[in-house]
Amino acid sequence: MNIQLLTGESAVAQVPAFIPVMAAIFDDGDRFEDLQHDAAEKPGLLVLLAWEGDDCLGVKMGYRRNESTFYSWLGGVLPEARGQGVARRLMLAQHGWLAEQGYRYVTTETYNRYRDMLLLNIRAGFDVVGTQTDTKGEAKIMLRKALLPADQD
Repeated sequence: MNIQLLTGESAVAQVPAFIPVMAAIFDDGDRFEDLQHDAAEKPGLLVLLAWEGDDCLGVKMGYRRNESTFYSWLGGVLPEARGQGVARRLMLAQHGWLAEQGYRYVTTETYNRYRDMLLLNIRAGFDVVGTQTDTKGEAKIMLRKALLPADQD
Protein backbone atom coordinates (compact mmCIF):
# COMPACT_ATOMS: atom_id res chain seq x y z
CA MET A 1 0.00 0.00 0.00
CA ASN A 2 1.21 3.49 -0.87
CA ILE A 3 0.21 6.69 0.88
CA GLN A 4 -0.01 9.78 -1.33
CA LEU A 5 0.26 13.16 0.39
CA LEU A 6 -1.15 16.28 -1.29
CA THR A 7 -1.29 19.85 -0.06
CA GLY A 8 -2.81 23.14 -1.17
CA GLU A 9 -3.99 23.52 -4.76
CA SER A 10 -2.85 20.04 -5.81
CA ALA A 11 -4.96 18.58 -2.98
CA VAL A 12 -8.02 20.62 -4.04
CA ALA A 13 -7.54 19.59 -7.69
CA GLN A 14 -7.56 15.90 -6.72
CA VAL A 15 -10.87 16.09 -4.81
CA PRO A 16 -13.18 15.18 -7.74
CA ALA A 17 -11.20 11.97 -8.30
CA PHE A 18 -11.93 10.64 -4.81
CA ILE A 19 -15.50 11.86 -4.31
CA PRO A 20 -16.86 8.41 -5.33
CA VAL A 21 -14.60 6.87 -2.68
CA MET A 22 -15.95 9.26 -0.02
CA ALA A 23 -19.54 8.45 -1.03
CA ALA A 24 -18.82 4.71 -0.72
CA ILE A 25 -17.09 5.17 2.65
CA PHE A 26 -19.97 6.99 4.27
CA ASP A 27 -22.80 5.31 2.31
CA ASP A 28 -25.38 7.76 3.69
CA GLY A 29 -26.60 9.31 0.45
CA ASP A 30 -24.22 12.28 0.61
CA ARG A 31 -22.82 12.88 -2.87
CA PHE A 32 -20.20 15.34 -1.58
CA GLU A 33 -21.17 17.85 -4.28
CA ASP A 34 -19.64 20.76 -2.34
CA LEU A 35 -16.50 18.98 -1.17
CA GLN A 36 -14.11 20.59 -3.68
CA HIS A 37 -15.48 24.06 -2.92
CA ASP A 38 -15.34 23.43 0.83
CA ALA A 39 -11.80 22.03 0.57
CA ALA A 40 -10.62 25.06 -1.41
CA GLU A 41 -11.65 27.30 1.49
CA LYS A 42 -9.66 25.37 4.10
CA PRO A 43 -6.31 26.90 5.07
CA GLY A 44 -3.34 24.55 4.98
CA LEU A 45 -5.34 21.75 3.35
CA LEU A 46 -3.76 18.29 3.53
CA VAL A 47 -5.11 15.21 1.73
CA LEU A 48 -3.75 11.71 2.15
CA LEU A 49 -4.83 8.88 -0.12
CA ALA A 50 -4.15 5.18 0.46
CA TRP A 51 -3.54 3.28 -2.79
CA GLU A 52 -3.30 -0.39 -3.59
CA GLY A 53 -2.25 -0.39 -7.21
CA ASP A 54 -4.76 1.79 -9.06
CA ASP A 55 -7.39 1.48 -6.32
CA CYS A 56 -7.92 4.20 -3.73
CA LEU A 57 -8.76 2.41 -0.46
CA GLY A 58 -8.99 5.36 1.89
CA VAL A 59 -8.87 9.12 2.31
CA LYS A 60 -7.86 11.46 5.14
CA MET A 61 -8.38 15.22 4.87
CA GLY A 62 -7.59 18.03 7.26
CA TYR A 63 -6.56 21.64 7.59
CA ARG A 64 -4.83 24.20 9.79
CA ARG A 65 -6.95 25.55 12.62
CA ASN A 66 -4.20 27.84 13.87
CA GLU A 67 -0.41 27.98 14.04
CA SER A 68 -0.17 25.05 16.46
CA THR A 69 -3.32 23.01 15.81
CA PHE A 70 -4.41 20.94 12.82
CA TYR A 71 -7.97 19.65 12.40
CA SER A 72 -8.40 16.16 10.95
CA TRP A 73 -11.63 16.85 9.08
CA LEU A 74 -12.89 13.99 6.91
CA GLY A 75 -11.76 10.52 6.11
CA GLY A 76 -12.35 6.84 6.06
CA VAL A 77 -11.67 3.54 4.39
CA LEU A 78 -13.75 1.64 1.84
CA PRO A 79 -15.84 -1.06 3.56
CA GLU A 80 -14.04 -3.88 1.73
CA ALA A 81 -10.63 -2.59 2.89
CA ARG A 82 -11.47 -2.10 6.58
CA GLY A 83 -9.64 -4.10 9.22
CA GLN A 84 -6.40 -4.11 7.21
CA GLY A 85 -4.64 -1.18 8.89
CA VAL A 86 -5.41 1.36 6.17
CA ALA A 87 -6.87 3.98 8.53
CA ARG A 88 -3.97 3.52 10.93
CA ARG A 89 -1.42 4.01 8.13
CA LEU A 90 -3.21 7.16 6.94
CA MET A 91 -3.26 8.51 10.50
CA LEU A 92 0.42 7.75 11.10
CA ALA A 93 1.36 9.46 7.84
CA GLN A 94 -0.76 12.48 8.72
CA HIS A 95 0.65 12.81 12.25
CA GLY A 96 4.23 12.37 11.05
CA TRP A 97 3.82 15.11 8.45
CA LEU A 98 2.12 17.40 10.98
CA ALA A 99 4.96 16.98 13.48
CA GLU A 100 7.49 17.74 10.73
CA GLN A 101 5.57 20.93 9.94
CA GLY A 102 5.72 22.04 13.58
CA TYR A 103 2.12 21.44 14.62
CA ARG A 104 1.77 20.74 18.33
CA TYR A 105 -1.76 19.30 18.34
CA VAL A 106 -4.19 17.48 16.10
CA THR A 107 -7.92 17.58 16.81
CA THR A 108 -10.83 15.70 15.36
CA GLU A 109 -14.51 15.07 15.93
CA THR A 110 -16.50 11.90 15.50
CA TYR A 111 -19.75 10.24 16.46
CA ASN A 112 -20.41 7.17 18.56
CA ARG A 113 -21.81 5.44 15.45
CA TYR A 114 -18.27 5.51 13.99
CA ARG A 115 -17.04 3.38 16.86
CA ASP A 116 -14.09 1.86 14.99
CA MET A 117 -12.75 5.35 14.23
CA LEU A 118 -13.33 6.46 17.81
CA LEU A 119 -11.38 3.45 19.12
CA LEU A 120 -8.58 3.98 16.60
CA ASN A 121 -8.25 7.60 17.72
CA ILE A 122 -8.13 6.64 21.41
CA ARG A 123 -5.56 3.88 20.74
CA ALA A 124 -3.47 6.43 18.80
CA GLY A 125 -3.24 8.71 21.83
CA PHE A 126 -6.19 11.05 21.41
CA ASP A 127 -8.00 12.26 24.51
CA VAL A 128 -11.70 13.01 24.62
CA VAL A 129 -11.85 16.73 25.38
CA GLY A 130 -15.57 17.33 25.09
CA THR A 131 -18.86 16.65 23.42
CA GLN A 132 -21.20 18.85 21.49
CA THR A 133 -24.73 18.26 20.25
CA ASP A 134 -25.05 18.69 16.50
CA THR A 135 -28.03 20.19 14.66
CA LYS A 136 -29.71 16.75 14.50
CA GLY A 137 -29.42 16.24 18.27
CA GLU A 138 -26.61 13.68 18.01
CA ALA A 139 -23.62 13.89 20.36
CA LYS A 140 -20.37 14.73 18.59
CA ILE A 141 -17.21 13.57 20.40
CA MET A 142 -14.30 16.01 20.32
CA LEU A 143 -10.76 14.63 20.57
CA ARG A 144 -7.26 16.07 20.77
CA LYS A 145 -3.76 14.61 20.63
CA ALA A 146 -0.43 16.23 21.46
CA LEU A 147 2.05 15.59 18.65
CA LEU A 148 5.10 16.46 20.77
CA PRO A 149 6.26 14.60 23.87
CA ALA A 150 5.09 16.18 27.13
CA ASP A 151 8.59 17.51 27.94
CA GLN A 152 8.58 19.48 24.64
CA ASP A 153 5.02 20.70 25.00
